[in-house]
Amino acid sequence: MIEILRPYPQSNWVLLLFLIIALISVFLYKSDPKRFWYFYGSLFSKQFQINYGRQLRLSHYFIVLLSLQSILITAFIVSRYLTFYTSFIGDSNLFGITLLGLILFILVKYLTLFLIAVLFKKEKEFNHFIVLSAQIANLFILPLSILSIFMYLYYGNSQQISSVLVVLLVLLLTFSKMSTFTYMRKMISMSGFYLILYLCIFEIVPFLWLLIGLND
Repeated sequence: MIEILRPYPQSNWVLLLFLIIALISVFLYKSDPKRFWYFYGSLFSKQFQINYGRQLRLSHYFIVLLSLQSILITAFIVSRYLTFYTSFIGDSNLFGITLLGLILFILVKYLTLFLIAVLFKKEKEFNHFIVLSAQIANLFILPLSILSIFMYLYYGNSQQISSVLVVLLVLLLTFSKMSTFTYMRKMISMSGFYLILYLCIFEIVPFLWLLIGLND
């Protein structure tokens, strides 16, 4: 008997999520193609910073939509990974909980960093830091977004693929944070306390909980 390979069934909400992520990229490209390509070429060129860097704020629609795209795919990857550790929450509900948790984590993180910046009178550096951090994180997450969508549509949801995607996510985010700090240290002097507080409390601990804590 010849085995007939059927495509993996896809959840409607997942396909809708992928469509939203794709439409964000289409909108950003249509609104300003030059800025779109300059941004994704900024790993190899300074053209984006030269042409658009001074205009950008965290509230700028370009940064907001890029960040939304990254948050959605990050929540998707993490929720796919968490499906193998719980049987009491549906897939869509788990994604919603993960998305909400991720948004709250980001809000608490930046609010705390803002208070620290006010305490040390570094509001200007803080504003530059959060914009730069968002730019670099979005830049590194894009390839993972494409890979995640392809892997899910082609192979479905498996524990091995989910684990690989989570590890890649952690590595890319860690590398993006270190790249941000490397760039910032060339511009301003950052205290060791500020660096340790950020890395240990707001980045390393959640990653360790995700990768190690659930396996205990």
